[in-house]
Amino acid sequence: MELALTIFNVSAGLGILAVGVAVAYLAWRMTPLIAETRALTQDVRRLTRATEAELRPLLDRAWDTARAAELLTDDAALGVARLAEAVEVLEEIAGGATAPATHHSPVGSVESPHTAEDHSNS
Repeated sequence: MELALTIFNVSAGLGILAVGVAVAYLAWRMTPLIAETRALTQDVRRLTRATEAELRPLLDRAWDTARAAELLTDDAALGVARLAEAVEVLEEIAGGATAPATHHSPVGSVESPHTAEDHSNS
């Protein structure tokens, strides 16, 4: 029985030692990956700061442009309303009378008196 207990203890010790060596090997192999992960994290943070710095003025300008467009739209709507009121007033003043049609003289020929054929014969 004591021999079996000794074999078990030696086997357990070797198993724990093998696990320790495997963990140390994996840690050694993971060191470059950890370094690359840290570098990538720093790059992502730098890019995030740069993106925020670049986008903030663009977004501010976009908001300003949207506000200006809204104001211009309101001004245009007010102008159209005033124009409609002016048209109504003019229609009331005119009393619904239509302007007499003016007589236009017929348009003469638009053809040039000097054609290309005349210049080639000269």
